[in-house]
Amino acid sequence: MLPNLGVFTVLFSSFATFCAASDAFFATAIVTDAKNNSALECWQLNASVSVSSGAGTAGATSIQLGDLANATYTVLPPNFYGGVHNAPYPQWVVFTSGLAVVTLPNNPGTAYVPGGPNGIIIAVDTTGSGHNTSYPSNDETVALQIPFADGAVPPHTVVSEGPCVGNQIQNVSATE
Repeated sequence: MLPNLGVFTVLFSSFATFCAASDAFFATAIVTDAKNNSALECWQLNASVSVSSGAGTAGATSIQLGDLANATYTVLPPNFYGGVHNAPYPQWVVFTSGLAVVTLPNNPGTAYVPGGPNGIIIAVDTTGSGHNTSYPSNDETVALQIPFADGAVPPHTVVSEGPCVGNQIQNVSATE
C-alpha cells in the first residue's frame, strides 16, 4: 500500500472565473440508492473554492478534496468496455484524457466524463447493482483512482439526482 497522501489539493486556474463567482465545487457521484441500485447524483462539496497562496501555485484556484489513501494510474485502451462493476473503494476518479461513459443497469441516466479539466467524478457504490463504464474513444483513456482515507467521503450536499449539468460542470469559464 502506498503512503497516505494527506489532504489532496486540486488546482484549476482555468476555471477561476466560474468558481470565483460560485465559490462551489460540484462533482457527479455514483452512489448506491435505497433500492440497492447504483445511481447518479450531483454533489456540491462543503469545502470552498479558494485562491491558493502556496509556493508555485499562488493565484491559482484550489479546493481541498479530503484525506486520501493512495493513487492508482490506469491506462485504458481505445474502445474499452469495463463491464458492470462496483467501485472497489469510495474514491475520486480523475480522467486526464479520453472519454468515460457511465451507465446504470437498473436506473436511468448517463454520465459522459471527458478527460481533462471536467474529468473528475466520485464513485462510492461499493455495494449494490453496480455501474458500467465504457471508454468509446479511439484514443487511450488515462485515469487516476484516488480512494478516500479510511473510506471517509468528504462532506457534501446532494444537489440533484442525475449527473451534474450546466453550471454544475467544473472548469467552465465565462469565456468558453
